[in-house]
Amino acid sequence: MTDVASSSGSTTRIGADIGGTFTDVAAVGADGRLYIGKRLTTHGAEHEGVIQAVTDCGVDSTQPGTILAHGTTLVINALLERKGARVALVTTAGFADVLDIGRGNRSESLTLRFRRQPPLVGRDMCYEVAERTAPDGTIERTPGDDELDALVAWLQTNEADSVAIGFLHSYLAPGNEQHVADYLRRALPDVPVTISSDLSRQWREFERFTTATANAYVTPVTERYLHRLTSGLESGGFQGDFLVLDSSGGAMAVDTARRYPVRAVESGPVGGVIGARNLAVELAIDNVVSFDMGGTTAKSALVERGDFATKDTYWIGGEMRGFPLQVSTVDILEVGVGGGSIARVDDMGRLQVGPHSAGSQPGPACYGLGGTKPTLTDANLYCGRIDKDHFAETFELDVPAAERAIENLASQLDMAPERLALGIIRLATLQATATVRRQTLERGNDPRDYTLLASGGAGPLHACGIAVEAGIDRVLLPRFPGHYSALGMLAANLRTDRREVLLTDLATLDVSALATTVADVAKQLAGDLRSGDHPGAGAVVVRYSVAIRYRGQEHALWIPAPTEGVDVPGDLPAVLKKEFESEYVRRYGHLDTMSTLECVELEVVVQRLLPRVSMVYREPSSGEPTIGESIWDGAEMALKTSYLPRVALAVGDTINGPAVIHEVGATTAIPPGAVAEVQESGVIIIDVRGVQR
Repeated sequence: MTDVASSSGSTTRIGADIGGTFTDVAAVGADGRLYIGKRLTTHGAEHEGVIQAVTDCGVDSTQPGTILAHGTTLVINALLERKGARVALVTTAGFADVLDIGRGNRSESLTLRFRRQPPLVGRDMCYEVAERTAPDGTIERTPGDDELDALVAWLQTNEADSVAIGFLHSYLAPGNEQHVADYLRRALPDVPVTISSDLSRQWREFERFTTATANAYVTPVTERYLHRLTSGLESGGFQGDFLVLDSSGGAMAVDTARRYPVRAVESGPVGGVIGARNLAVELAIDNVVSFDMGGTTAKSALVERGDFATKDTYWIGGEMRGFPLQVSTVDILEVGVGGGSIARVDDMGRLQVGPHSAGSQPGPACYGLGGTKPTLTDANLYCGRIDKDHFAETFELDVPAAERAIENLASQLDMAPERLALGIIRLATLQATATVRRQTLERGNDPRDYTLLASGGAGPLHACGIAVEAGIDRVLLPRFPGHYSALGMLAANLRTDRREVLLTDLATLDVSALATTVADVAKQLAGDLRSGDHPGAGAVVVRYSVAIRYRGQEHALWIPAPTEGVDVPGDLPAVLKKEFESEYVRRYGHLDTMSTLECVELEVVVQRLLPRVSMVYREPSSGEPTIGESIWDGAEMALKTSYLPRVALAVGDTINGPAVIHEVGATTAIPPGAVAEVQESGVIIIDVRGVQR
């Protein structure tokens, strides 16, 4: 518990993040103090871990007006593991095969045995109704009651747990979908119904139908989880507002999450990106790579000019073999490597790290919970990059168990244990670096223009090595990086958005019609947001953007309007053209002056601002450093190393590597040649230009 620079006023804000290994809670109390808690994730009963962590952190969560924002991987796990409901798809006559046909392409044309993942709804659970909406949005035929009675009987016979409705062209005119949904809800009140137009107003029926079926697939499991969690919190005296993190980088009311759980598909990872965005704004840093490594995965996202990018298509199971969702998500790239990633020898006799993780049970060998396989955490402990006496508050590290795990694998490869441990760290670093390179170099961004913000329990351990490999000169270490995703969650605003088709030449864009559309959509979205009775809440911010491309291109660039609000200036086409050309040159290095610019889609984003929470934390310095040894690449022997408690560092302190900084929830490894300095804001900046590759 520590003082914060600025807090949420009189409102208690809590962020709760469930990871593959740990469940983290961060809270800013009404007293203006920061509280943090960490628990091993209770797989199979994740809600219990959240409740325990909230209790352990010590904040008073019973105050009226308390806001608890929760991020979870429940939705993505249910989709990947195929642990959802028995879903029926109701669709336009003649379109029951859309999910099986998909885009009709073969992503891996040279793979003889290529197979796409089967759809969530089999052909036997697809039901066609005689409805028709024309391409211009005209409703030509609406299903009658007799046909809908037959549909109800079919759903009962086939024991559908959840229903998805997806009609052709409903993104323009959702009337038929709404009519059928209303009928089914009256006839089958216990069966949840999802309509595609509620989730997406974009074209491409395959993507829209997969989004609707995915939402229907996870609705029952999400409802059960949220009911258990909210009931458990309320039994402990919680009487505030419960929010769920939206994949687009905001928060939504729990009732919204119950209806549209697919919007929480990336609910877990977005907290760290929100925190990175807010801290970058506070510190006036233009370009940041948000890097978060936990126990299972490593994730990266860009924060540029004070905001993060979002994308409108998210692939479940990978773009090659998976299926797409038309939901707005923060543009996060991730790879299956983290502190719990298991090191092993594959069939070819090669060392591999991940994607399988030891999780929280049994966990890495050093946790002493029964794990015997070597993990990335065990390798770091073996190399002296983790202070065994200051790693966790709830258990002691079992150093001999980690040594046995590393030595057993080393004997299989006939190499020294030290070389194996360094090799495990090296492989994990290279895998994580790939996501950072894809965000920077592979998108035409110069990595030297960016600062790597390290978070997650394992992120600071590997951040310097990743920065060196990616060509980034500086690493930014925030306070409490091991709880940073939870900290970002408690700072999230209520947010919702909608993307609609806007197919017209930019030069002939009807500004008046666009202004009407923006105002109408913003009004609808603002009504979907609920602020509760929170001090300081209520301010609504509206932003809109237009997707623009050269005619004939497949992809477009999203260009934001020049000002906030629903006003559409008369010179908007000229302003958008100028900004598009500037961004196009920045990204691709040239312009196509002979081609016509066309608008493709409109995005309207509405946020309701909640009380501001600072991401800058300061506390008095205390504690004493110790001296030990650690192992690094390129060194012939173990090097003398300083082990420093984060709380012992004062503003202006300089730390030369090799050094290890430990704090609650995370450890930072500073390699030889790197220089770290504590800033006035309390963050640590590490210059890695002197580190040898």
